[in-house]
Amino acid sequence: MSKLYGVGVGPGDPELMTIKAVNAVRNSVTVCFVGKSEASSVAFNIAKHAIPEIEEKKKVCIDFPMTKDKDILEEAHSKITALIKDLLKDGDVALLTLGDPGVYATYSYIAERLKKENIQIITIAGITSFSAAAAGLSIPLTLADEELHIIPSSYSFEEAFNLEGTLVFMKSGRSYEKLAKYIKENKSDRNVYMVENCGMKDEKIFIGAKNLPESSGYFTLIIVRG
Repeated sequence: MSKLYGVGVGPGDPELMTIKAVNAVRNSVTVCFVGKSEASSVAFNIAKHAIPEIEEKKKVCIDFPMTKDKDILEEAHSKITALIKDLLKDGDVALLTLGDPGVYATYSYIAERLKKENIQIITIAGITSFSAAAAGLSIPLTLADEELHIIPSSYSFEEAFNLEGTLVFMKSGRSYEKLAKYIKENKSDRNVYMVENCGMKDEKIFIGAKNLPESSGYFTLIIVRG
């Protein structure tokens, strides 16, 4: 029976792809990835640099709608599940996921649907953007008994500052300007680090609340310690 591999490709640097991820792609007949084209897919281009022979595979772009509308998402997940089921008829499928498949990835919704239809799912962990960012900054995410909190800031973030330990704000997107303004005005005493496009050629790093830029791109995360 054909298998679906949920492959975490890491945050941006092709060298951060694991051996297991590389082998899963090499052993799959079809490679699926988010984007309207190969050129626009971040996950595909990460994998392409790590596995040049991926170009010889059957490649399928998948359009994941960027919305919070439950009806639109339900319809999209249903269509994607049906598409992957059809692709599995030809052999194993690797579905590339930026970062780790278990962290805010649409992959999980698709995997759950396919599990209910007794399709074998193999999920391969990827290095997260916040792990890679902390390593690049040479800072710890946690020490001793410190807590670590991952917050999807595109939904809400104010209450997160009541938590103890290290805060990681992901999925900033449209809320970035509001989040940055809040940190500058209320949390300037904290150790603040921002990384945009972690591991990519155009990576940018900002240290200190006062140095947060006025605006930022989609692939932005903020680490707040102290």
